[in-house]
Amino acid sequence: MARPTKTAPPMGVIPGNFGERPDPPEDLNERQAAIWRETVASEPTDFFATAVTRALLNDYCRHREAAEILSRTLDDFLPEWIKSEDGGKTYAMLLRARQSEARAAMTTATKLRLTNQSRQTPKAAATAARNVAKGSRPWES
Repeated sequence: MARPTKTAPPMGVIPGNFGERPDPPEDLNERQAAIWRETVASEPTDFFATAVTRALLNDYCRHREAAEILSRTLDDFLPEWIKSEDGGKTYAMLLRARQSEARAAMTTATKLRLTNQSRQTPKAAATAARNVAKGSRPWES
């Protein structure tokens, strides 16, 4: 009786279940959904596996888009508008709103452990910084 032989998977194919990246929720607009996809694509497939991490990611996408909108509005703000009392107040209000949205996005990103700071202990970060400082830089030779 012939023994069954194992066949190797085709070249370039890795067997296993790697999961799927979560699609953006339907309540996100086009830009927020794009931020969702960019963020999810940069992490392992199971990184956003829980409802809590997905809810935080939803908030992160909204804060990022709001900060982008406020930045574009500030970029379009003409300097002569600031000279008027109402223009100055509006400009200051937009700056505060952008700062608030940017801070909320950064805080949410940290809670999601998307930032380098949230992924390393202070000791590991110090060691990495020391090691980089010791090496010679190509432009210095």
